[in-house]
Amino acid sequence: MEPLTFDQFVGHLRSALHHLYDPDQLRRSPLAPRFGVGGFDAAAALQRILTEAIEALQPSPTEPPQSRAWRIYDALAYRYVRGFDRDVVADQLGISGRQFRREQRAALEALGERLWKQFGLVSPAAPPGVENSPTSWGLRNAELVRRDPRPEAPAWLRDLPPEKPAELGQLLPATLELARPLARQWGVELKGSLADEARGMAAPQVALRHALLNLLGIAIPRSRGGAVMVTVTLAGPMMQLVVASGGATAEAAALTERELRSLEVARRLAEVAGGDLTLGADPGDGSFVACLNLPALERISVLAVDDNADILQLFERYAAGSRYSLIGTREPGQCLRLAQELDPDIIVLDVMMPEIDGWDLLAQLRGDPATTGASIIICTVLPQEALALALGADAFLQKPISQADFLAALDRLTQAQDDQRFA
Repeated sequence: MEPLTFDQFVGHLRSALHHLYDPDQLRRSPLAPRFGVGGFDAAAALQRILTEAIEALQPSPTEPPQSRAWRIYDALAYRYVRGFDRDVVADQLGISGRQFRREQRAALEALGERLWKQFGLVSPAAPPGVENSPTSWGLRNAELVRRDPRPEAPAWLRDLPPEKPAELGQLLPATLELARPLARQWGVELKGSLADEARGMAAPQVALRHALLNLLGIAIPRSRGGAVMVTVTLAGPMMQLVVASGGATAEAAALTERELRSLEVARRLAEVAGGDLTLGADPGDGSFVACLNLPALERISVLAVDDNADILQLFERYAAGSRYSLIGTREPGQCLRLAQELDPDIIVLDVMMPEIDGWDLLAQLRGDPATTGASIIICTVLPQEALALALGADAFLQKPISQADFLAALDRLTQAQDDQRFA
């Protein structure tokens, strides 16, 4: 079977849950061979696996009703197992339809992580000192970096610049280049390995860059005449950067005060970004292994509908390296089906298309309960902004458009969704 990224896996999972009681669709699901089921009873077996996985997420009765665990379970059980309409489930949970879409996505990822681990869909080759785990690289005899209980944030941490996502495929090589002069001073070969599925992911730029530099500042001097390896993989919603070194003598094994301060800085940066830092067990030979876990920044899904292939390719280039994951289609007749299956945050619609034009699609999308939560941008050569907004579009772009204008429109709609979510 072809390699499968976690995002692809969650997409297959979402589609299978939407057809949980449709045997023909389940039988054709790409999940069936992944879960080792096939033949005549493949649909029933897959349905059982998915239902049992959801039920396994049910919290204990002592768990507070408003806890995240209950929100995850309820979002999955009511929506898929019991088959309630999205708006009904949102009302049941006491949240808006748009907020429910976010909760539903988080719940799907939680379910995906459980199944991902259960069926061993990941087995990356772990560097020395790091345990190989289906969902995350735990460290053998791992210990948390020394920390104070809830210490007050230092001034430098409070004054950090706002995080801007950057494409990992560009950010990691650039950070390693900064450390190469130090590596040359110590006669160390600095190597990097980036998993293909992580290359296009957006990473928290400030946290990754400076935390990694702090870790390399420890690993490189400990590897005189040897090598330092930085390996990056995705495991569920997290990206994991393992820094592994060797080449030092046993006398250099103990961490110095300077190194401990560097570790504390790296840990604080990771925590600010929603991650953590762990160390491998000290083997007594001076080697150093650290695992920096950072969230792969939330991917905002965008569905672009335009009969012009060049325009779709342009939008894909515009979105590359950002937090926006864009899927394009030249078939306007497939728009409603794709929107129902993919559940995009934002839909970009052309107007002048064959078969059905953007105005008709806009009306269909606004009239379907499954797609009313998506923000819609009308993108056309026609100067019809007032009409687009009057018909229910959330934004308007007139072609030709620049990358800055395209991303700015996506950012405004994403911010508006977040504002409504927390209102």
